Amino acid sequence: MRHNIDSGSDEPYAHTPVMWREVLDQARAVADIGGDVFVDCTLGEGGHSEMLLREFPRLTVVGFERDEEILAVCEGRLAPYKDRVRPIRDNFANIREHLDEYRGRICGFLYDFGISSYHFDRSGRGFSFRGDEPLDMRLDRRTARDARYVVNNYSENELTDIFFRYGEERWARKIARSICERRTRTAIETAADLAELVLRAIPKRYHVRNVHPATRIFQALRIEVNDELSAIGKSLRDAAGFLMPGGRIAAISFHSLEDRIVKNTFRRMASGCSCELEPQHCRCTGKPLVAIVTKKPVLPGDDEIASNKRSRSAKMRVCEKIQGANAS
Repeated sequence: MRHNIDSGSDEPYAHTPVMWREVLDQARAVADIGGDVFVDCTLGEGGHSEMLLREFPRLTVVGFERDEEILAVCEGRLAPYKDRVRPIRDNFANIREHLDEYRGRICGFLYDFGISSYHFDRSGRGFSFRGDEPLDMRLDRRTARDARYVVNNYSENELTDIFFRYGEERWARKIARSICERRTRTAIETAADLAELVLRAIPKRYHVRNVHPATRIFQALRIEVNDELSAIGKSLRDAAGFLMPGGRIAAISFHSLEDRIVKNTFRRMASGCSCELEPQHCRCTGKPLVAIVTKKPVLPGDDEIASNKRSRSAKMRVCEKIQGANAS
């Protein structure tokens, strides 16, 4: 299902919301529990929200988005539903600060992690190694640290750590060393500069067909710049506290780091834990807060993968709030 968005360029911007059928299935599953608010914690271009607003005429969508530029695009797209949309420019880590007025009405939460197609295709901030764009990678440009700063100022050990931890890159040390050697001569300014450097650092025989060698490095930098992983567990726990009994949280991940956090957070809530402590220090009641709906992650269909290659790594996990549970 492809949508056109006017992004201010001469051509409309095309966006395909990932796993749209599966998201609709989850929304339908909670349609009769009495809630009239659905929270889209990763609003992006608004593809999922537009679909929900169209399908459920009584629904109000509260949406969170850090990026001012893409939020403006989304608001234009959702203008026909403006009376039922509450866009909020903030990180989903801060949902607790915004949702009190909707308590007792929220039937569902949706998370679609990673970054939007818009950022790759149109933002000009160096998310894609295919373009000669400045190394920025910030989702919220109010923050000071960008990818250029990380690449040109972090130590070899620090770069190695984030490349290995966030990118699971086996050549992390060699790439970090190449970066440090290069920047002694001239700063690394653009996405193309960095991509070419990584390409040369990884032996050609280890290049994977149809996957650019810099993919994991760009992922790791993006996660570091935007602190993407630290908020996931906290936000999922907070979301459970705002859900109505029978309401659901659906989380779509695109790499193993995100998926692992979602899986472990759902498991802990299902065992009665709503804290951030290590399991050996947890003092929660042990009364289950949620039930896990998806024992294994739901994957996109072959037809979706064929029409939208970016969906191929998507995984959806879902949990449901248990009657009488309180995670807030």
